[in-house]
Amino acid sequence: MTTEGTTEWPVRIHSPRLVIRPPGDADRTALIRLMTDPVTREYLGGAVDYASRQALELSPLGLTWGRWVLALAEDDTMIGSITLDHDRGELELSYALLPEWTGRGYAAESCIALLAWARDALDDEQVIAVSQTRNKRSVALLRRLGFTVRRGLEEFGTQQLLMERSLREPLPEYGQSLQTSADPPPPTRR
Repeated sequence: MTTEGTTEWPVRIHSPRLVIRPPGDADRTALIRLMTDPVTREYLGGAVDYASRQALELSPLGLTWGRWVLALAEDDTMIGSITLDHDRGELELSYALLPEWTGRGYAAESCIALLAWARDALDDEQVIAVSQTRNKRSVALLRRLGFTVRRGLEEFGTQQLLMERSLREPLPEYGQSLQTSADPPPPTRR
């Protein structure tokens, strides 16, 4: 395997409650909603504009290495997305859930599954993640997943944290609670 991807693609990854899989045509409506929902996009640079939404509606959902949807294992309902790619020149983790699926541990579960797969399938030694400093819920989750702050930066007009973790360090167990009552509540519709 290389740091640019695996020799086999697409890859499906299973966790106790989720399937991490490539997107399909049946996911188009949920993907468009994920990209345009103001609550979901609050910490991701805002909802996409009208022209970008039209492009999403018309474009094929081709297979791109490192980009998956999160689907419930029980019925394959898409609830979010997760990405593991080299856009910044380093392996980078990113995730987003539709608002009604936040606060249930799905982000943690999907990150654990994907990081375990990356540890076994890729040559990368570490992974980075970037989160807005005001997204305290995501920063807390990344810390509990073993990420530490490398540096602060400004992107998209807001303060961000670039965080990193070794892929060789142990990951939390699936059953371990990574969210506490001290964490901020998930975002809600305004």
